[in-house]
Amino acid sequence: MTAYIIRRLLLMIPTLLGIMLLNFVIVQAAPGGPVERMLAQIQGMDSDLQARMGGGGEMATGSSGGNAASSGSSSSKYRGAQGLDPELVTRIEKLYGFDKPAHERFWIMIQNYAVFDFGESFFRDKSVTDLVLEKMPVSILIASIGQASTQ
Repeated sequence: MTAYIIRRLLLMIPTLLGIMLLNFVIVQAAPGGPVERMLAQIQGMDSDLQARMGGGGEMATGSSGGNAASSGSSSSKYRGAQGLDPELVTRIEKLYGFDKPAHERFWIMIQNYAVFDFGESFFRDKSVTDLVLEKMPVSILIASIGQASTQ
């Protein structure tokens, strides 16, 4: 019986890695992502987002109020980057780690997950771990009520 339990526990590791790899590939292949989202918000001149990137409106707009690089990044791999400074697009890619190859991003993700670093929430500007811990009491309460009602 002990050998069976040990075998099952050891099989969890490749299963978990396989699920994480599959999830990573699907997310990478899907259109849209953090870079495209940020580029779309910059095109909409979201001032909060520009402040987080380290400056005011001077990154996406010039002194005349128009686009700083009107002909700039038409060769960019992001449709939302048209009319934006290529240097800004490069900084956003570096911010989210898209300047590295996919296998390196996957390895970094595995390392971060191993120490329970799940990154920052796009919508709440808080650590994902903090958000999970914040909601944990409610989840435990609901689980305990459900468990009590089945007995």
